[in-house]
Amino acid sequence: MAFGSKRALTVLAAVLATVVTALPATAAGGPTGDIVYRTRGDGRLLALTFDDGPSDYTPAILDLLREQRIRATFCLLGNQVAAHPELVRRIVADGHAICNHTLQHEDLAAKTPEEIRSILVTTNDAIRQAAGDPNLPIRYFRAPYGSWGAAPGIAASLGMSSLAWTVDPQDWDGSGAEVISARLSTQIYPTAVVLSHDGGGDRAPTVAAYRGLIPQWKAAGWGFDFPAVTGGGFSCTAPAWGRDVSYVGGSRVSSGGRVYQANWWVRVEKPGQAPWVWADLGAC
Repeated sequence: MAFGSKRALTVLAAVLATVVTALPATAAGGPTGDIVYRTRGDGRLLALTFDDGPSDYTPAILDLLREQRIRATFCLLGNQVAAHPELVRRIVADGHAICNHTLQHEDLAAKTPEEIRSILVTTNDAIRQAAGDPNLPIRYFRAPYGSWGAAPGIAASLGMSSLAWTVDPQDWDGSGAEVISARLSTQIYPTAVVLSHDGGGDRAPTVAAYRGLIPQWKAAGWGFDFPAVTGGGFSCTAPAWGRDVSYVGGSRVSSGGRVYQANWWVRVEKPGQAPWVWADLGAC
């Protein structure tokens, strides 16, 4: 896939991020046509987002995020979810946020509103079918290449906030892990939305870069959050906790509007009341 145009768009997004007012996570009403350029919270927070999957590289990203107790946003392609439904289910079960990235990475600027709506609806249907959940929350939409056209308003009418990015390590250009790491290290700033890829090519360098960087970031005081949304609540995707259900270490559940990860095998201990068993990963 061609990703060259993302370089200029990253610069534009960074400029816009400095002037766009913070978007509340629970604003009244449904999403608007505004485009999101920041995290939900303030401070030393990053929103990790992964595009063009799922693919054979997605499990390694998911393993790393689980190991580091981080939730991210996955911008999924409709043709990829049909090929990897088991990975969609795993993304959902781990409590990550779901983002519609179109059916086949289409440039929407040249599409009519009717064509855009058809692409977005078809992609949402494919994601929900792969997940096995017709009511799966899909909170975000991201236009390939940042080429929005009429899409933000249409996405809002379908319940999705339009999600941009403000950091782009250009992991799509064939660079190695050290180069990707250096780009990320120099670009990150508080409340940034970080664009990376778990699909669309060889993503082993991306995995290697994050495997080295995330522990360093955490040690330096960085935290991780979802991107902001432009209206409505933020529903959990992780399955609801159930009493007398056995959970193995690493399992994630939702309870009381928050997501928790089991430190080891657990059965009756309730999330929020047993911090020695359940790690609190934050609000949905």
